[in-house]
Amino acid sequence: MGDKNNKRKRLDPTSTENFGSKKNKRDVSEKKNEKKRIEKKLVEKNDEKKNGEKKNALPRRPNADQENQNGCRSHILSNRPGLFLHSCDLVLEINNSAKQSSSKQKNKKNTYLYTKYFSDDDDDYAVIDIIYPGGQREKFALASSTKFEYDPIDELFRFVETFIFYFIDNGVKKDDEVDEHSDPKSHTDIQKRFTYSKGGLRNQNSVYRNLRSSIRTKRKDRFIEAIKSFNCQMDYLVQNNDLDPFLKDRKPEGCLLEFILEQIYARCCSETDLPNITKAKSFSDATYGELRFALVEEMIQEAGINGNSIFVDLGCGIGNVVIHVNARVGCDSYGVESNEARHEIADRQINEYKGRMALWGLDQTGTVEVMKADFLNCDYVVRLLRKADVVLTNNYAFASSTNEALTRLFLEMKEGAKIISLKDFRTGANRNGPESILKVTKYSYPPDRNYVSWTNADGCYFVSTVRHN
Repeated sequence: MGDKNNKRKRLDPTSTENFGSKKNKRDVSEKKNEKKRIEKKLVEKNDEKKNGEKKNALPRRPNADQENQNGCRSHILSNRPGLFLHSCDLVLEINNSAKQSSSKQKNKKNTYLYTKYFSDDDDDYAVIDIIYPGGQREKFALASSTKFEYDPIDELFRFVETFIFYFIDNGVKKDDEVDEHSDPKSHTDIQKRFTYSKGGLRNQNSVYRNLRSSIRTKRKDRFIEAIKSFNCQMDYLVQNNDLDPFLKDRKPEGCLLEFILEQIYARCCSETDLPNITKAKSFSDATYGELRFALVEEMIQEAGINGNSIFVDLGCGIGNVVIHVNARVGCDSYGVESNEARHEIADRQINEYKGRMALWGLDQTGTVEVMKADFLNCDYVVRLLRKADVVLTNNYAFASSTNEALTRLFLEMKEGAKIISLKDFRTGANRNGPESILKVTKYSYPPDRNYVSWTNADGCYFVSTVRHN
């Protein structure tokens, strides 16, 4: 194969290839160029065979060229599916970005956004491994920052806390509520291992309590000891397949799902990305707003989304809901987004999501895809809507003309399909218009910041059922 930049390699000065007639050199060059053209045609043919330009298939994302041994990837390799970004690499990216921005300014203060958390660290900050239920390790930087929202120490602690609550307490009890004098025979094997074994998570010298205390007092020796003990316990459970009953054919929910989604978001959507994502004219079709975890959970339940559904998010932004729905029920989940910056983040998040599910030892089933397109002017979207069981569109700030165009698209949907929206599509002006096929149910949510990103006031959403008859 030729050089990536299509430049001729320089010959070795000691080689006899330096000498000879210009004609010979030209012949060699022509042969190389011809070889490149042939190889390029072969590659294009192979790509056509693989991709096939199927009418009912979303465009395939290209594979990245590189992958390191740990299975992690940087943001520039976001197109390779199934990889995850280590916490320490995220911190390193942020610090490097801070260095570059400060080097361009005369005032070079605050070069590092992250510094060591424990004062007795020799370097800028130490790095520690933590074992996940899937048996893989993630590297965390023992660092803190007063300027950046992401906190690796807090996430590491919440990882241990979430594991205990979800896998050991079975999502029912908290650490302080556990009766240490209860009969061990009534507990599962995993509870016995973590609760009553030496160095377990539930006795007075438990991992959880030591970890919490070491963070509060900034005692690195106790912190390292607690993490080593946790890894020892986790490694035992992984090696003996004790976690299989908790992982097999089970979809993440509750605190575990919320934590995984937060991990994905933190690694794929930094504060430097937000200006490009949210940039739009106020109260226009491009206005950006996120539906929070609690509201999406309600929508999944009220719309009856299950593993056999086909879910479509029109104007999906950075893909939060597309991933949430797929993770929660395992159905085919599609998103459509026209904004370049938002689509790029969505692509990152999908790849991070697949890697995170493997890291936690959870199976990722069903299709999860986000395509870049204008959903009002795309033939593929029409074909997708004909198959969809549930469609979501955050039309809260859409223009009336956009909402009217959407109602005409809904005419293509099958009988009984459902549409979730933040604004009622029925204008009342024309009872015989396209919106007449919709049977609408209104739902309200309380004043809480955990429902939508743009306000903490109460609000409502609508679930419309298509009734052609």
